[in-house]
Amino acid sequence: MQNPNEDTEWNDVLRAKGIIPQKEKEITEADIVNMIEQTIQQKQDEKDKQLSELDLDGLDELEDSEDEAVIEEYRRKRIAELKRLAEKPKFGDVREVSGQDYVQEVNKAGEGIWVVIHLYKQG
Repeated sequence: MQNPNEDTEWNDVLRAKGIIPQKEKEITEADIVNMIEQTIQQKQDEKDKQLSELDLDGLDELEDSEDEAVIEEYRRKRIAELKRLAEKPKFGDVREVSGQDYVQEVNKAGEGIWVVIHLYKQG
């Protein structure tokens, strides 16, 4: 059985000779957090720079376009919600229920289920 340290030393020699590629640096969670924070800061700085370059008319136009974008997003979400509601069946089915099944079918129909009853007598 080989010693793991010997394997590491052998790999170091192979890397030095260019036979196998160099080890990639391990990325830690802290590195990821730092990259994300730097990216956010850069984007915020770019946005602040763009806003500082605008005059009053440009700011008004930007505000209007952002308002329109928010309204358009709300509109799309509302239409999607209405489409989902329209896909649901509005009505269930018509069934004849005997006296023995009444409690199960009517009283225990479930939460949010409406039951319409038409009582009749045959004959």
